Amino acid sequence: MKKKYYFSKLLIPTFFCLLAIELIFKGISFNFFDISLVRIILFTFSSSLILSYIASFFKPLVAKIMISVFNFIIAIYSLIQIAFKEFMGNFMSFGMLQDGDVNRISGEVSTFIRSIELKNFLLFIPVILMILWFIFGKKFISYERINWKKRTLLGLFVILFYISSIFSLNIKKLDDPLQIKSTKELYFNPNLFDLSLKNLGSTRFLIRDIINLFNDDGTVVDINHEDEDIDEDIEDEPVVIVPDYERHIDDTKWNEMIDKEKNSVIKNLHEFYQSRTITNKNEYTGLFKDKNLILIMVEAFDMSVIDKEITPTLYKLSKEGWYFDNYYAPKFSCTTGESEFIALTSIIPSNSVCTPHTYVNNDYKTSIFNLFNKSGYTSTSYHSWTDQYYPRTKLHKNMGSTFYNANKLNINTSGAWPSDNEFIEKAYNVFSKNDKYFSFLITVTMHFSYDFDDVNVRRNWSKVKNVDASIPMRRYLAKAIELDKGLENLLNNLEEDGTLDDTVIVLFGDHHPYNLSFSELAKRSSVDRYKDLNEDLMPFIIYNSEMKPMTISKTASTFDILPTLANLFDLEYDPRYYTGTDVFSDEETIAIFPNGSWVTDKAVYFSSTGKYKSKEEITDKYIKTINKQVSNWFTISQNTLNKDYFKHRFK
Repeated sequence: MKKKYYFSKLLIPTFFCLLAIELIFKGISFNFFDISLVRIILFTFSSSLILSYIASFFKPLVAKIMISVFNFIIAIYSLIQIAFKEFMGNFMSFGMLQDGDVNRISGEVSTFIRSIELKNFLLFIPVILMILWFIFGKKFISYERINWKKRTLLGLFVILFYISSIFSLNIKKLDDPLQIKSTKELYFNPNLFDLSLKNLGSTRFLIRDIINLFNDDGTVVDINHEDEDIDEDIEDEPVVIVPDYERHIDDTKWNEMIDKEKNSVIKNLHEFYQSRTITNKNEYTGLFKDKNLILIMVEAFDMSVIDKEITPTLYKLSKEGWYFDNYYAPKFSCTTGESEFIALTSIIPSNSVCTPHTYVNNDYKTSIFNLFNKSGYTSTSYHSWTDQYYPRTKLHKNMGSTFYNANKLNINTSGAWPSDNEFIEKAYNVFSKNDKYFSFLITVTMHFSYDFDDVNVRRNWSKVKNVDASIPMRRYLAKAIELDKGLENLLNNLEEDGTLDDTVIVLFGDHHPYNLSFSELAKRSSVDRYKDLNEDLMPFIIYNSEMKPMTISKTASTFDILPTLANLFDLEYDPRYYTGTDVFSDEETIAIFPNGSWVTDKAVYFSSTGKYKSKEEITDKYIKTINKQVSNWFTISQNTLNKDYFKHRFK
């Protein structure tokens, strides 16, 4: 018996419901109306056709439930994406929930839920209206019998429209002219989440994100991208290279390896890295040669905590050392873990997964640990928590370090976040026994939440209770005092041991303090945090007791930490392997953000809008050139991780 057919009566509410969700999502996250909306409408209608056609094979009640559930899932997914962006600073991917990262997120669920704004629930209004239509609009739904031939023709139409919507990816006029990646590239590899969601919509991004979980094939890049000329009117003055500053690297064996390589992606990685400019040495090369290094990644380190009265040691380090006032800490998907990963490897993390989990077994021969090891240092790393959130014991071993977590340091983790003062003291007792050391410390006291008093807050509350700030901000400052005590004791211990002059201390942050009103941070900041990408402007400090104080305003980011330190300590390294650049070199530095935005000394580029703000006279050609470099770096870094490239390179 032929089935009753009601395709059109399902298609109309399905399409308008999905489109309304997309418009609300787009309006909250981006702009309601721009050229990308045309393609989103095509994708939405295509999805509605497919969903309605499949549902039409079932009885009316089942079909309506199927469509309602699907639209509800899209609304929920869109809500989570918006909330995640507002809470963590970036959109999310399903790949981030793989390999144990659920533990990291589950520990923050209650705080995350409380942070969701009321306006975001507008996403459910279209679903509610559609369900009401299905319930009370029965008298408007007519049924007609349809034979298999008409059903087949309709199915062919659905397929043809779907194919047509895919072909729209080739219409360049639907892309912004300064878009860092084409929508076609983003469709097949949606690794720039902001741009992908803006151009594909949440429904199609969800589908492509799931498909991308099973796609680890690499794509090759144009290795000649760095040879492109930028307009002459914006070029720097010619740099006179002093022969003694040339860095000589023999590529003979590498060339032999390239000639024998059969895998096209690995061969392309070889050629890309080899084609890059070898950064020359400079007047800062070897300034700290053979000194000890203590590199500290401070949890939620923000410029707002550097205060002469509240945190005098931090203030001292920032004023008596080198303070980088144009330093950015881009927030990738697994924030803390990936800020750490960037500092140790200068590789762009994968946006689609939690990199420290997914690529924990990779070989990291070019890590900063291994560079110091080759120069006769003992490399160790420390954290005052367990491996609950990131598999640091295994990851750091593969990077060349012996890792000490809270268990090895005998630090109690049963209550509040442990004291940084206690942590730094216990770590010092271990690494100070080495003759020549590189020690990497990861603090935790300043971690959110700032919604209640913990033991660290209560311990230091008397010093902040009268500060002109909100209670959450005062709690944050109280936590920072615990770090300051640890740094003060560290300096005292180094001086008592007679190694202060021979030790360099470097401080950087993983991200700004989440769950704290950004307006509070802005009040205590020396720059406009609402301007451009200044939300991620963070402190970066290099201190040695014998150095001359200096403020460095050249653009820098977490990616530049490794090559800058490698040069300062005159380590044996090949600068071509790193996304970042030695800040003291003559080369341009680029602060790269997970959505494809970037900052240089000449411009700020906003990937989600395709707009830029110039700091000096430039043209669109400059933007396109940097865009291509940044785009290629995303591809190269992903291929490097997927193929475990350095295992091949140094086998």
